[in-house]
Amino acid sequence: MIKAAIFDMDGVIVDSEPMHIEAEKRILLKYGVEISADELRTYTGTTAESEFADLIRKYGLKTTVDRLFREKEAVLFDLLERRTEPTKGVIKLIKSLKQQGLKLAIASSGHRKLVHYFLRKLKIVSLFDSIVCAEDITRSKPDPEIFLKAAKNLSLDPAECVVIEDSTLGVTAAKSAGMKCIAFRNPNSGNQDLSKADLIIDDFRKLDTQWRAMKLGSV
Repeated sequence: MIKAAIFDMDGVIVDSEPMHIEAEKRILLKYGVEISADELRTYTGTTAESEFADLIRKYGLKTTVDRLFREKEAVLFDLLERRTEPTKGVIKLIKSLKQQGLKLAIASSGHRKLVHYFLRKLKIVSLFDSIVCAEDITRSKPDPEIFLKAAKNLSLDPAECVVIEDSTLGVTAAKSAGMKCIAFRNPNSGNQDLSKADLIIDDFRKLDTQWRAMKLGSV
């Protein structure tokens, strides 16, 4: 019996991947690196620290992870102020699951400032029983640490949780944690391998209908 749903943030609750990519392309161009969106999408699901450390090594950038992070953050929040939209159907799904009695958690590789920005903007902070962000973990997805911590915060066994993810790294982490996983195929997240998920969807509105039709908490 599933007792909790654990949501990723970027690409799942908020269709924010295009803004992340645009911000990263802009700051890397300042260092003479013209990088493709496809290459940046290979980092979808990981922390900014892990991504920037790899890019610094790969391109020999004369900068630091902290500096890249701060530069990206400034550009990203400027972009988000102009457009922050929830993924179609996801807010209704979250409220429906809450009404059905499931515990809800966020497990995001994003930093707390960004995660809470989204939750406040969408007015859904109060719906979540636990929020785990990049600052709360030492190992990034595909390591299962973030999901195991979310389950522990909810006082639940991993087998009682279902993760909703949009990335290869996230799906891998969820399955490694011993959890069920619903993968959302978001076109803006690129060509992610979601084959390890228990269920793959392309519309949260359909999932809400499916979940209501099934026994409470089953997947």
